[in-house]
Amino acid sequence: MEEISADQLASELYQKGVNSFERGNYQQSIALLERARALAIVETNLGGDILIWLANAYDANGRTEEAIAICRSLKKHPINSIRKSARYMLGIFTAIPLSKLKGVVSEVPILESPDSYQSKPARSKGLGGANQKPFREVPLERPNTSNDDSFLWFAITVTVAFLLFWALK
Repeated sequence: MEEISADQLASELYQKGVNSFERGNYQQSIALLERARALAIVETNLGGDILIWLANAYDANGRTEEAIAICRSLKKHPINSIRKSARYMLGIFTAIPLSKLKGVVSEVPILESPDSYQSKPARSKGLGGANQKPFREVPLERPNTSNDDSFLWFAITVTVAFLLFWALK
């Protein structure tokens, strides 16, 4: 019977944990990645990758404080790419939620087709009237280019004349 090393088992558990995460099964991903973490050496690339994915799984499962703690512990990891990922994720996990930024968030319409968009005036408190729009609406029509053709032909004619004059000199 073939023996599997702790590193090989950690690597297999890591891959299964990532696959579970990508399928949206965060609880299973956490269980697999925690088992992989117990087998891997944290200071290695595999150990750092396991912790990065574990932090993602914790956050996706609503355990953001644990995800933040992992990212903070990885800020001094010996591998630069792991440190960089941890700093990036820490910035995301500790950012102010958009729902707390009143007046900054705008509604993005979901379009079923390009013709289904109906603009709504912005609800602003204070400045302007109730019907004031935050920006000028521009109709989405194809511009009239019939006058542009004459300039194009003029430019081509002048360029050809210049090239002929220069070549015959």
